[in-house]
Amino acid sequence: MKKIYLFMTMAMMAFATAFTACEDEQVNPNNNDPQSDGDENANYQMYSFNTTLDYTSTNPSSSKGYSASSNQLVSQANADICAGSVNQYGDFICASNANLLTQCYDANSKDYRGTKATLIQNLGDVDIDDYRDVDYLSTMSITPSYLGGSQKLGSGIDHISNGQAFAFQTSDGCKGVAKVSSVTKLNRKITISGYVAVPKNSSLAK
Repeated sequence: MKKIYLFMTMAMMAFATAFTACEDEQVNPNNNDPQSDGDENANYQMYSFNTTLDYTSTNPSSSKGYSASSNQLVSQANADICAGSVNQYGDFICASNANLLTQCYDANSKDYRGTKATLIQNLGDVDIDDYRDVDYLSTMSITPSYLGGSQKLGSGIDHISNGQAFAFQTSDGCKGVAKVSSVTKLNRKITISGYVAVPKNSSLAK
């Protein structure tokens, strides 16, 4: 009798375990975080990125900025997010067409004209993982911040430091958030990482 009772108890436990596993599989069949890298909706695909912007005041052609639509480093003039540095405003990030970046190169008699009008919003010190959702990113509104508080200098954030978070919207429709993980003053490099929602008709989403 004890053997029969033990067998029935084990059988019921096995059934309960299998049922629970089945329930978990229905809720999340691939055991994935629904907001993980690769999340998408009808019009946007979300990607994570980690990249290092650099700035060489005497050679604009060698300076690299971040292109959201291709998730690559490109020349500053064609980038969505760029880095710069000047005494009055410290290290800064900006749109490639920011007048302050042009002024920095003009001061060294170097011709530079950026082509991308990215909007950049200062978020302060926040956890950007709270923004890691393609539906939120693709519909968020950007209130641009301006270098030195002046619209004439262009959209961006001056006196940048580790932990600084920002949101951005590119001229070709990408929307994202990023955080500064390091600022190397000696080599004038700023490392950022974050998430971006890219329109599905872009080069990256194809």
